Amino acid sequence: MVHALQRSLVIAVSVSVITIILSAVIGAGAAYIGGRVEQIALAVIHFLLVVPSFLILALVSFRVGGDWKVLIVVLAVFGWMGTARVIWSVSTSLRERDYVRMAQIMGVSGWRIIVRHIIPNLGSLLIVNVTLGVVSTVLTETSLSFLGFGIKPPDVSLGVMLQDGSAALTTAPWIFLVPSVVLVLLTVSVTLIGDGLRDALDPDSARGGTL
Repeated sequence: MVHALQRSLVIAVSVSVITIILSAVIGAGAAYIGGRVEQIALAVIHFLLVVPSFLILALVSFRVGGDWKVLIVVLAVFGWMGTARVIWSVSTSLRERDYVRMAQIMGVSGWRIIVRHIIPNLGSLLIVNVTLGVVSTVLTETSLSFLGFGIKPPDVSLGVMLQDGSAALTTAPWIFLVPSVVLVLLTVSVTLIGDGLRDALDPDSARGGTL
């Protein structure tokens, strides 16, 4: 159980960090640059959002034989679009701020403005999305592994344990119940952490800054 939880958390945290980096760079970059680049970036994001990503994830994961490192890459490739759309929306207002205008007047390069002035001011949003991204990735990985498309034995994850336990649900129900309880506790606890961080870091929250 401990090893399964470790594998699921390694995948979830890795995917969440990679996706937030991709989302921040693409979303903030598209908002700041604007014009044709912004239109193309939004078109790609909206196209990928309507693609049945779960089916693609299942097929790719099945073809690579359940390698968890490849699974991290595949989940990251198809997991950044929604967050990038939110970051783009927030960054469109940040690009009009006085400190961005002053940096442009001083001749600071666009890439430096994005990295040093826009993305840091998205800090609370990025931290919260990293936390909540762990939950969604754990659930996705568990679903894929449970259906036989994700992690495969002899490696183990929460989804693999649930799949094994479902076959012995009537004779040895604890094999299924233990990973189920751990999965519920994990998702609930990480969600509560994300909500707490949002309340503490979001300046628009009634509890903003109380962390």
